[in-house]
Amino acid sequence: MSEAVGVERTERAERTLLEHEVYGLLESTGIEAPRSLLWRGEPGASLPPDVEAFLARLPSAEVVLKIASPDILHKTEAGGVAFASREGEAVLRSARKVWSETARLAPGARREGVLLVERLPVASGSLGAELLVSFKRDPAFGPVLVLGVGGLLTEWWGEATGGASTVVLSPGRVADGLSGALGRSPVLSLLFRRSRLFPEPPVALEDAVQRLEALARVAMADGAGGLALRELELNPVVVLPSGRWVALDGKGWRARLPVPPVARPIRKIEKLLRPRSAVVVGASATSLNPGRIILRNLRLSDGITYGRLWAVHPKEASIDGVPCVKTPEDLPEAVDMAVVAVPAEGARDAIRAFCRTGRAESIILIPGGFAETGRRELEDEIRGAVAASRTSPGGGPVLLGGNCLGVVSKRQYNTFFLPQYKLPFHDAPGDRLVAVSQSGAYLVSLTSNLDGIVFPKASISYGNQMDLTVADFLEFLEGDEEVRVVACYVEGFAPLDGARFVAAARRLREQGKRVLAFKAGKTALGAKATQSHTASLAGDYAVARALMEDAGVVVTATLDMFEDYTKVFTMLGDRQLHGRRVAIVSNAGFECSAVLDKLYDLVPAALADGTKARLASVLPAIAHADNPVDATPMATTSDFVAACEAMLADPGVDALLVSPIPVTPALDNLAPDLTGGHPENIHSPGSLPQELLRVFRATQKPLVVNVDSGRLYDDFVTVLQRGGIPVFRKIDRASRALSALLTR
Repeated sequence: MSEAVGVERTERAERTLLEHEVYGLLESTGIEAPRSLLWRGEPGASLPPDVEAFLARLPSAEVVLKIASPDILHKTEAGGVAFASREGEAVLRSARKVWSETARLAPGARREGVLLVERLPVASGSLGAELLVSFKRDPAFGPVLVLGVGGLLTEWWGEATGGASTVVLSPGRVADGLSGALGRSPVLSLLFRRSRLFPEPPVALEDAVQRLEALARVAMADGAGGLALRELELNPVVVLPSGRWVALDGKGWRARLPVPPVARPIRKIEKLLRPRSAVVVGASATSLNPGRIILRNLRLSDGITYGRLWAVHPKEASIDGVPCVKTPEDLPEAVDMAVVAVPAEGARDAIRAFCRTGRAESIILIPGGFAETGRRELEDEIRGAVAASRTSPGGGPVLLGGNCLGVVSKRQYNTFFLPQYKLPFHDAPGDRLVAVSQSGAYLVSLTSNLDGIVFPKASISYGNQMDLTVADFLEFLEGDEEVRVVACYVEGFAPLDGARFVAAARRLREQGKRVLAFKAGKTALGAKATQSHTASLAGDYAVARALMEDAGVVVTATLDMFEDYTKVFTMLGDRQLHGRRVAIVSNAGFECSAVLDKLYDLVPAALADGTKARLASVLPAIAHADNPVDATPMATTSDFVAACEAMLADPGVDALLVSPIPVTPALDNLAPDLTGGHPENIHSPGSLPQELLRVFRATQKPLVVNVDSGRLYDDFVTVLQRGGIPVFRKIDRASRALSALLTR
């Protein structure tokens, strides 16, 4: 952004559309444009004939004058807007003023003339009368539409509502997307309902859908001089009492669009996840480098067939008992998977060899140091080698990485270059889950946090997406009947890969599978975001979240939520999920009160009279025998468990949240003390964890436990989670995760 007010020499567009050019695109959209004329060049001493003729034809008494400049995007701030009566001298004075003010406030800006626009009699500035309407081609997701509260306060509304004043919509799905958004956004819904300001809804839903879909069709068909419409913004679009939509300002950009990538042979991901033969490039014979750790991990794996593992080393005959070959060309057979753990030029040369010879069906490139560190040429050479191999009879290998940890494929193999004494993999359920992460470090954290609780069928670190992308894995997993949950940590989508991601996610949801996502990069786009209201209100994250949620993806706002949801969807996804009526049992009044304020989309179950009578019969007399149940610290293990059973038996209860504060001596929830300090034993029949597990296994209703106490009770938590019950350490996290499972 230039220091001059309102001046932007945009680098992201190759052709800026002026306001009158934008109006020319609206003819078949149902969105009207005011009468306008471009007075080209600097205003002179008199009105040109075409200007005089235009003013004579105007039905309005006043005219708006606007500077026409590809560099001045916010005209008001740059002195580029004026109002005048239709009388010639008044128009001439205002035109000269606009020209001189923009020269002073926006020096250096290119100016093509002054645009004359009829002034419409509208109630400007009132919520509901002015709309923001935009189209843009998102680099990752392709064409999208944006509708929101418009006018001078557009961005203020966005900030005040946390982004809820706008909605991002997919062309072809506007009706569904808009209907859903109106239920979530009170501010946006004001545009479509009666209010004190508007006896009738300012905007008719059906009209909005028709106009937005028409705008998308026109915008997507646009093309001139090898360029296509990249962004079009109308703000404000005034909705007149007659129902007419009239655009009062507009800006747009045309640009060359990215070329869609060549399709990858996704079927070969099977070789990547379940290889029977492998080779490692980069294992040291003298030190425990990453390649050596990976080689040892593969040597111990169950998936690699004995005798079909090799290492590439220029001098050694074997490393750790694994035979070596000097080059990839020397391999005795083509392998299912090659792991490349050498940096820079060495990685490039190895990948070129595998691509040229067809000696690998899949490649994992471990190191970074390519485009992300400025070495774009190396990355381009690797991409070029892989792309060239796609024309070979076998279609070439698929490449994972670089800058990744690779894959841990359950009961198959592990390429994480971390010793297992630092990152153990204890067996646990989890074959219904695949974790896909762009960040290897985050995947390590998730793996460590869930160790012994959930062991995914595959944990995939995909790094820089030189070839394989997150959408490729979603498409591949459409054919895996065992996998029911895909948890994706995404930092950025490859060009147009977001569109493939949401399409695959929608198909997975139709199969009854769940896709969870944490999308990093929520911050504003920085200075370039100020180029348009659309960019600041519908930036990368807003577009990604809106379109993913529209496809049925459960998008989490925090990493805590992502981990909690991954756990609860994996551990409870096969339960009966029939409603959102939750019963709550605790032995602490504060938890009962606190959780009622944090039920999210859950509703308290109304217990049957028989259930309440049963609770009264099993609980201490001072207990609250209704939902939420406060069993009091006096309730014993048998009392507490009997209350859980009573609530689960109630047909009006869809799920149970159990929250025992474990410090009361009435509950048996401690690990055994070999010194005899106490008699409790969490491993004995009749202890609280064992009884809760018995109850859990006897029901098909989802059940979660909250244990809000310190490290002394970690063993209690471990027994429950290894038995299949998701446990949380704060009750609001438990209710939030349960709400997501039941309502999203």
